[in-house]
Amino acid sequence: MALPSDEMGADSRLAVTFYKRSMKQDDESMAAGRPIFKEFDFVRICVPGDSLTEIDTYAHEEHKARFPRQWAHYQNQTAGHEQIVGTPIEEWTIISRSQADELKGIKFHTVESVANASDLQLQRIGMIAGMNPYSFRDKAKAFLNLADQVGETNQREEELSKLRQENAAIKMEADAKLAKQQEQIDALMAMMAEKKPKGRKPKQTEEVD
Repeated sequence: MALPSDEMGADSRLAVTFYKRSMKQDDESMAAGRPIFKEFDFVRICVPGDSLTEIDTYAHEEHKARFPRQWAHYQNQTAGHEQIVGTPIEEWTIISRSQADELKGIKFHTVESVANASDLQLQRIGMIAGMNPYSFRDKAKAFLNLADQVGETNQREEELSKLRQENAAIKMEADAKLAKQQEQIDALMAMMAEKKPKGRKPKQTEEVD
């Protein structure tokens, strides 16, 4: 539902919140063989006291210009925030949701961040994942390696599927051309048959007794 612009100070009565949301990237996920998410700026606009009126969408430039105070506050809060791209740690099924929350609390937001962790960084993880941190890192690397293999398989299957579609389209086009040519040949043969002069009947001879 559309909300009014700031006429008569209407915007001052709106509850506006900018925030980040992780969105799954379908094409990248298919290519990587694992769920890939990327963070985007979103804005939620509500009318206090009205539970039916709410906008929750990507933050566009017009939102930033329309609500400069809320946007500035959001930027101050997220200053220095690292852009998160990869497989969210909570999407990894070998750990529980509570373990994922603990890992995010010490800035391990993705499986990639665990796989690339230094020995010093592993000390911060400790036994959060319920196993030796070095084993945890090895499992993260194995997960990514396996996902890469799946991603390569997915890419090959996608390429084969496109090739099959292209070949099918080429065959259909060729069949259509052949059918049209046959129609033209049949029409030409019919015309030639109509123009062909009819043969004279042989003259009958009288028999002499």
